[in-house]
Amino acid sequence: MARSNVELKEHEGLSLGRYALIYVALLGLTVATYSLSRLQLGTWSMVIAMAIAVVKASLVALFFMQLWEHGGSYRLAVATALLWVALMIVFILADVKTRFPLAIPSTSPMAELPGPTRPGPSQPTRSAPKGAPQ
Repeated sequence: MARSNVELKEHEGLSLGRYALIYVALLGLTVATYSLSRLQLGTWSMVIAMAIAVVKASLVALFFMQLWEHGGSYRLAVATALLWVALMIVFILADVKTRFPLAIPSTSPMAELPGPTRPGPSQPTRSAPKGAPQ
């Protein structure tokens, strides 16, 4: 049975060459992420890594999940999901930033263990943790 032209146009989508190009771009971005992890850029390394991750996720969602071809409710569902994730990230960061300073662990969690209020003869005195009320 031969397919009609309408059916063929419905299922054309992206060509094999375009899929290959997007795949190569994803591989290149993965190499860029790995190379970036070897550099010491301080805070900027996280910002750049997140930007690369957003570009890679966008490529996958738009082309491999075919959101580029679909509209309406599909895009609305993705936008709602992204809004939900953004809200969760904002609320989690706000929660961490507004905690009592002693509830946030230091770089060494075992460094500031709670001890007796008065040092005994064999116990050295401990200084108050940074940010603690005096």
